Amino acid sequence: MGLERKVREAQLNVLIKYGVLADFSGVEESVLDRAIKGSVPAGAAQDLTFAAWHDQLLGPIERVPVARFHEDVAGQTRFSNLTDGDGLAKAVKARDKQAQSSLKAAQAEIAKLQAELATLRQRAALCENVSADAGRLRDWYSLVTPDFRQQLVEIILNALVDLELRGFCVDVELRDNSPRKEKAPTIVLHRSPPSGEETREREGFNFTVPGVQPDVLEAASELIWPRPMLPPVDSQIRYTCYVNIGVHPQALVGEDDIFHLSCFMYKLFEAMARSGDHRPRGALREKVILCLLLAFTAPCMPARLRRQDLPGLKEIYFSDQVNRAVQDSKDDSNASSGKIVEYLLRVMHA
Repeated sequence: MGLERKVREAQLNVLIKYGVLADFSGVEESVLDRAIKGSVPAGAAQDLTFAAWHDQLLGPIERVPVARFHEDVAGQTRFSNLTDGDGLAKAVKARDKQAQSSLKAAQAEIAKLQAELATLRQRAALCENVSADAGRLRDWYSLVTPDFRQQLVEIILNALVDLELRGFCVDVELRDNSPRKEKAPTIVLHRSPPSGEETREREGFNFTVPGVQPDVLEAASELIWPRPMLPPVDSQIRYTCYVNIGVHPQALVGEDDIFHLSCFMYKLFEAMARSGDHRPRGALREKVILCLLLAFTAPCMPARLRRQDLPGLKEIYFSDQVNRAVQDSKDDSNASSGKIVEYLLRVMHA
C-alpha cells in the first residue's frame, strides 16, 4: 500500500471509529499503522482527554491537526481552500457504496436461500405425502397379495388334477436344494396314485423351476394342506419345483401337443415362483401374459383348429441352430418369450 493511500486509510479509520477528522499527512508510516490498527477502544476514548487519546493511539509524537468548525468562513475565502478533504470524502463515499453493494448482495443471497428453503419444504411435504401413500399401498398390497397367490396356486393345482383325469401321470414336488445340512422337508404339490404300469416307459416331459419362496406356499396353505396347516418354514429358504408329467403310452397325444403343454406348464410354474414377496412384478406379469398367449395358440384352441396345416410351436422353436442343438437330447420347455410371440403372430396371420 502506498504512503498516500495509507494516509487516507488512517484518516478514514479514525473518522469512522472515533468520529475525529485528523490530518496524518505529516506523520511516519509506523504512526499510520497504529492509526489504522486503532488499539484504543472507541468507548474508552470518550473518557480520555485529547492528549491521552493521542498518546495511546499514536504514541508520544507531535499532536496531529484535528478539524474543528467553530469559526464562520469568510466570504472571500477561496472555495479550493475548503475542499482539502475532498479525497477523504470520496473515500468515505466509496466505502459506503461498497458497503451498500455488499448489503444488497447479502440481501439477494438471503432471498435466494429463503426461496430454496421454501422449495425444500414443499418437497419435504410432498415426500411425506408420497410416503403416506406408499404406506397405504403396502397395507393394501399386504391384504390382496395372499388372495392373489392363493388363486395362482389354485389354478396350478386344478390344472394338475385335470391332466391326471385326462390320462397323464403327474408328480410335482418342492425341494430345498440349499447346501445347508438341515434341509426343509420336501413338499408334494401333486402326486398321481400308482397305476400298476410304472414299469412301462412313458412319454412326457419334466423340468425344474427354482426360486419358489415359502410365502407363496403360506398364502395357499389351505389348498395344499387342508389338514394340518403348513409347518413353520424359514423365510430365507428357496425351493426348487420339480415337475414330471408322463403320458400314457396309449394316449392319442402328439409330440407337438406335449411340447406346447410343457411350455405352458413351465410358464405357469414360473409365474408361481415370481409371485413371492420382494420379487419384481414386471417378471410376474410377463409370465402370466406368456401363459395366456400359449393358451390362445394351443393345438385344441379355435385359432389352431382352423389351420390344421399350420406348423406347431415345437417346429418354430427348433427352427434355429441354437435350439436345434438341444433337440436331440431333450426338449427345452423354457421357450423364450420371443419364440412364443413369433408363434402367436404366425397363428394370427394364418
